[in-house]
Amino acid sequence: MIGAVIVAGGSGSRMGASVKKQYLNLTGVPIVAHTLLAFDRHPDLERMVLVVPEDDLAWCQASILGPLSLDHDVQLVAGGRRRQDSVRNGLAAIGDADGTVMIHDGVRPFVRLALMDALLTGVTISGGCIPGIPATDTVKQVDVNGMVVRTLNRQQIRLVQTPQTFSLSLIRGAHQVAGQHEFSATDDASIAEFAGEKVTVVPGDPDNIKITTPEDLLIAKAILARWHATDSA
Repeated sequence: MIGAVIVAGGSGSRMGASVKKQYLNLTGVPIVAHTLLAFDRHPDLERMVLVVPEDDLAWCQASILGPLSLDHDVQLVAGGRRRQDSVRNGLAAIGDADGTVMIHDGVRPFVRLALMDALLTGVTISGGCIPGIPATDTVKQVDVNGMVVRTLNRQQIRLVQTPQTFSLSLIRGAHQVAGQHEFSATDDASIAEFAGEKVTVVPGDPDNIKITTPEDLLIAKAILARWHATDSA
């Protein structure tokens, strides 16, 4: 079984908008709807779970899922206080099935099928696979006072994206370990690493941006316009 847990539980405070960032319109379609459509195109996907704030469940069913014509049924699940709580709720909704899960940010609408395929291939190596973009700028580690501690080797640095893809048994176990030790993380690869698991990295996609600020929204509109121009060429 191949499933997708799409996490769209954020408040969007950095966007500075009256609407949560995952629901903002991108050329007339909510950002998270673009994301759902991208996953819906994958021919091997079997399950889709969308995690949103609990107060938004009914609204999302009517206003996000209702207008979409999807080949997959989407199970709506209430999120938690932290991102990892939301992911854990999404994993619970998938149940005890064996297989693979792609865990994705709802505000990354430009995930290509080719990237999903690369991750589904890479996950067979170690049980965990994530996309990463090489760092192009010089990278400094700094202390709490803003003083440089050292310069990192950017050849060994990757800017990590989603979907982060795992064996279901591996990531369930990793989240359990994290919960037992009250370990908090901003991505699932960190949780897998904390549990002692190895994570493979495959090349990410520069277009696979996370939309969190007004500037990101402008970039997203440019990406979408370029995609449409390429499709119609």
